[in-house]
Amino acid sequence: MCKIKDRKENVILELRDVTYTYEGERLPVWKSLSCAFYEGKIHAISGPSGCGKSSVLNLIDGLIPHMYEGELRGEVLLRGENITDMLPRYRCEKIGFVMQNPESQFCTFTVEEELAFGMENLGISPEEMGDRIREALRFVGMEGFEERDLNNLSGGQKQKVAIASVLVTEPEILLLDEPTANLDPGSRKQIFDLIVRIAREQKITIIIVEHNINEIIEEVDRVLVLDRDGKLTLDCDRGTPEERAWRKRNTRNIPASYGKDSVSGEKVVEIKGLSFAYPLPGKKKEKGQPVISGLDLDISRQDFLAIVGENGVGKTTLMKLIFKICQPDAGTVRVLGKDLKGWRTKELYRQMGLVFQNPESQFITNTVMDEMMFSLKRVRIPVEEKEARVEDMLKRFHLEEEKEKSPFTLSQGQKRRLSVASMLLTDQQILFLDEPTYGQDFENRQELMKDMQRLVENGITIVMITHDLSLVRQYATRVVELEAGAVKKDMTTEEYFS
Repeated sequence: MCKIKDRKENVILELRDVTYTYEGERLPVWKSLSCAFYEGKIHAISGPSGCGKSSVLNLIDGLIPHMYEGELRGEVLLRGENITDMLPRYRCEKIGFVMQNPESQFCTFTVEEELAFGMENLGISPEEMGDRIREALRFVGMEGFEERDLNNLSGGQKQKVAIASVLVTEPEILLLDEPTANLDPGSRKQIFDLIVRIAREQKITIIIVEHNINEIIEEVDRVLVLDRDGKLTLDCDRGTPEERAWRKRNTRNIPASYGKDSVSGEKVVEIKGLSFAYPLPGKKKEKGQPVISGLDLDISRQDFLAIVGENGVGKTTLMKLIFKICQPDAGTVRVLGKDLKGWRTKELYRQMGLVFQNPESQFITNTVMDEMMFSLKRVRIPVEEKEARVEDMLKRFHLEEEKEKSPFTLSQGQKRRLSVASMLLTDQQILFLDEPTYGQDFENRQELMKDMQRLVENGITIVMITHDLSLVRQYATRVVELEAGAVKKDMTTEEYFS
């Protein structure tokens, strides 16, 4: 990567009087938005879910309006040049974009191939590509991973690869959309430290959208805040009186209490000696290292169970095994007293619901309303009652204004709320949630967890995978920590945090 020499602080990018309305929408995302970004500085964009933060990055990258169609007025200026009409492929030499879900931008199978892909499109010679790949992997702390299969990386490693794949193209500006949303605290710190090093050592301008802003705020140079209507309410240097006042208003104190135990004692899931390893790439009969190894776990009715642990310890794989998405190599799983092998998949899913880590993976219709109605397709109640249930749920999850939108055009926080809301419409006895608060602001996280708490009080069992330990402490009644594919700790929430 080229080492950009120190320059005087100046504006590298400017949004000038920008108004944008998505196609089919009545109201704009933002109206007459104007702001500037400074060379070599770290800029953090904050605000509630659905306020247009990610849309700002999409505008800068050119996805708006060239991929996400709509009506755009105003200008995007790069070093004073109007690039509003420039297609994304012509911006990528100067502007790199790391999206919310790193897997969504992977185009190849191995780490080396992924880093080479963007450079091949820019016509960089193979010799120079090799040098850049080695330097980028060394910079992000992933030397020796060149031949590693992307599917077998942990969440933190995938995020590092996504960042490295952009760094090799030597951009002047790096956009990052919620880069730590699905990561454990240790991995989050690694990514934040890496972002700071990119800005300070590579002199690359950073623009980051982040809900965990308190974890990086001391390194941020400028803070921009949007309100629910997409209006810019704060645009200033960190440490100014305005920024300190905003931070004080938005500092949340989580109550020092623990989830209230209402477990009945009846076992709804029983796991004994469970083991699993993924096949090696291109070798279906050969297995890699075990992801789940001799795991034992019982889940009781009305548990509010949090499964925690570092990225890559097998949390999501465990859910895949329980839902018959993957088949175990050894061990047994019993659900509601019946061996998993004896359950037809359709019948099993009537008893258990799964909210995916990536909400888009479960969307199958063209509008939010249709997505919700589809959840009730096999429920034998009048259409009017179904519509009433859906309207009530949309209102509860603040999605009533979005019901005619495509689920795929929602903000990440809205997508997550939709995936949870559609699952709650049905009457499964057990709900599994993979990072349910990903992409949510504080108010929506609290509201969602209170909904989960009410379900537990009504006899439902909740199992959630999460890295948000503050919510675990506040709402979960029991914590299971995984390490190396097995249960390391299994105790009440109070015991876990004592």
